[in-house]
Amino acid sequence: MNPLFASAALGLAAAWPASGLGWLLGKTADRLTGDPAPRVRAWNRAVSLPPAALALMVGVAALPEQATAPVYRAVMTSKAAASAGAAMSEASTRALAGFDGIEVVGGLLILAALGGFAIAAVQELRGHARVKRLTREARPVSQDLTLAVRAAARRMDTGRPEVKISDAIDQPMLAGLSTPVILLPSALVERLDIERLAPVCAHELAHLKRGDNWRLLVEHLLGGLFWMVPPFAAVRARAASAREELCDAMALENATPAARRGYAETLIDVLRVRAAPSLQPAFTGKGRRPTAMRVKAITDPRDPASLARRALLGLAGLLAVALAVSGSIALAQQSETHSRTRTIIGDDKTGQYVDIRSDYVRVTNAELINGRLKIPDGQVSTYHGHVQIRGRLRAPETMVLLNGQAPPAGFDPTALPQGAIDAVEVVSRLENDRSRVTLNILTKTL
Repeated sequence: MNPLFASAALGLAAAWPASGLGWLLGKTADRLTGDPAPRVRAWNRAVSLPPAALALMVGVAALPEQATAPVYRAVMTSKAAASAGAAMSEASTRALAGFDGIEVVGGLLILAALGGFAIAAVQELRGHARVKRLTREARPVSQDLTLAVRAAARRMDTGRPEVKISDAIDQPMLAGLSTPVILLPSALVERLDIERLAPVCAHELAHLKRGDNWRLLVEHLLGGLFWMVPPFAAVRARAASAREELCDAMALENATPAARRGYAETLIDVLRVRAAPSLQPAFTGKGRRPTAMRVKAITDPRDPASLARRALLGLAGLLAVALAVSGSIALAQQSETHSRTRTIIGDDKTGQYVDIRSDYVRVTNAELINGRLKIPDGQVSTYHGHVQIRGRLRAPETMVLLNGQAPPAGFDPTALPQGAIDAVEVVSRLENDRSRVTLNILTKTL
């Protein structure tokens, strides 16, 4: 498989461990504090880890090796980074190792992900069209409610979207992207007075201030791309719940206990009549299990997280990002082994490091190699097809031949342009308990 496609397939498989890492980060934030602001930041980072890992892996594979090798070496100097790369490589490889025909499986994985992304994009287009129709058919609210929403927008330092009433929805929602509108269900407007409706609209203003309407679009598309990764869906759901709590807190800033009780009653009332999923970030959010947490936070607001806990969460977030990034870079480098043969010969004592990559390898007895290499009791591994040699070749541990003869002075097989090597014959042997390697470089001119 092409290294770029191999990296994409492994990146999709690596979304499982990346999602697991994100889940641990989010749950750590939930345990450390009840303050929704740092918890939202942690869960947002958790959502970003799988797509970031995939993008980084594909990017590393797309760049020339000369550009990525220094970064790879720098990353791999850290034992934690090397361990993260090994763990992600093992998890991703196991996800694909049980199938015959790794190239077919990798191709199907990529096609399935692109298909899910396309379906999500079509759903978004249909949803956008429906939102435009609902907005067009909705009618304006009273002047008093309009003034109350504008006052809330000034307090929250955000835009002042138009507020309308719709007969086709059952919960408040922030509709639209470029020109968002707050839509209120007609049944809710008929039951509640302005004092109860204003905080509900302020909740949607909080979504607008945070850009959650755009965030939901991106996350829905990513959900389509990673539809085969249920842990990613779980992370998205928890992130959405945390955002709802934060928007509640922003809407109820400096609110009286009576206003908070009324707001909680409105939330429960809307949940009772809710029948359809939302099109955009909506007042009720996703899932009913986190609703109890929301109601508790509304009626009994949490204290802001201490500086120490915010710092601890920040460090945990940086550690999660660092592990995901380093693991992705390491895995991107290792992904070539799924598409090409790779042999590494190294010796820490002498500093020898030889990295040979090719399309395939054949092993034969040394004495049968056309008389060029007469090394008894050995085997020759011959590498064919797009052969590349990298590393540090140290004499006398490594002897280099060119077409079976001593090479000219200054000959460096690692500096040969791509396509110059037709094949490489490699013989490893022991001399006086020391490892010796002979590389016979066969060029196209042979």
